[in-house]
Amino acid sequence: MKLFYRRKWFGKPNKLLFSILLLSLLLGGCGEIARQAALEEVADPALEAGGQTVEYINGIPINENAAVVTASAADVYEEPDVKSLRVTQVLCNQPVSVISSEDGWSRVKTVSGITGWIKSKFISDDVSSISGRVFTYRIVVTSREKTVYSRPGSGATMVNAHMGTEFYAFNSSEDAYEVFLPGNRTGWLKGSGIIRIDPPNDVIPVTNASDFASTALKFKGASFMLNGLTSLGIDAPGLVYISARINGVDLPITLEGQLNSGEKIPLERVRTGDLVFLSDTGDNGEESITCVGVSIDGSSYIYAGRKTGYAAIGELYRENPDGIAVTARRIFN
Repeated sequence: MKLFYRRKWFGKPNKLLFSILLLSLLLGGCGEIARQAALEEVADPALEAGGQTVEYINGIPINENAAVVTASAADVYEEPDVKSLRVTQVLCNQPVSVISSEDGWSRVKTVSGITGWIKSKFISDDVSSISGRVFTYRIVVTSREKTVYSRPGSGATMVNAHMGTEFYAFNSSEDAYEVFLPGNRTGWLKGSGIIRIDPPNDVIPVTNASDFASTALKFKGASFMLNGLTSLGIDAPGLVYISARINGVDLPITLEGQLNSGEKIPLERVRTGDLVFLSDTGDNGEESITCVGVSIDGSSYIYAGRKTGYAAIGELYRENPDGIAVTARRIFN
């Protein structure tokens, strides 16, 4: 997972390439090679003009369309209406790219690649909490929920951050870190339930299958919520997505995407950390993959089932309300 990506556009022709091109044309040899190199220097549509450096954070370009989420977790809807389908959630301090705005709503693209509508009051175009300042560390929340206080380990609650939330620190005191928050505020995280990324623009280290399974187990008992991403409400692909993300593996957020990730393995080879996919018979009598879980010991798995209603433990060879395991994928070697 590459978090930061910088590229530059050179407004003036590269002098070296121009000289090579001119010389090759004069000499009549290798002209096409030099010409192609010059074209490649200026023909990349991902570059921005004006001599600007383009910074990407979690795939979101930090430009005039960038914003950060100010709420602990905010819903993103299919339409600018809370009665429409929730398509995903975004966590505090995550960047989004604003496509358009109207009547108190903003259409955004999220770090997971999903596009939808969010209430404009839950985002801010002040992105200084993630960009443009001097950061010493990046802090990632790994517990179900972590309180950010106004002072080291105490004081007023600034925000309740959910698993997967990322902040940028500029100060520290023993095991406490002072971080920038949206809205030009600061707060402190202390103790367990967080990891420190140093340098701050580095990727989250890849852990192992056992740690991945242990992370997934932290959601046990959490209520099911379609397209939810937090312990207050989560669905099966969301549980897998967040658990993998903080263990250094960037999986798709959709069930279909996860079904095509990693290496396919037979059920008899399932071990800790493998993804287990459940099939259920629909109203039309046809079976289809409807759920995914994380194997916790090779014979059972944790999943957030729609019909079960919460994140529960299922047995590999026994049917539960959300179906029975039919296939598996390995994402940790």
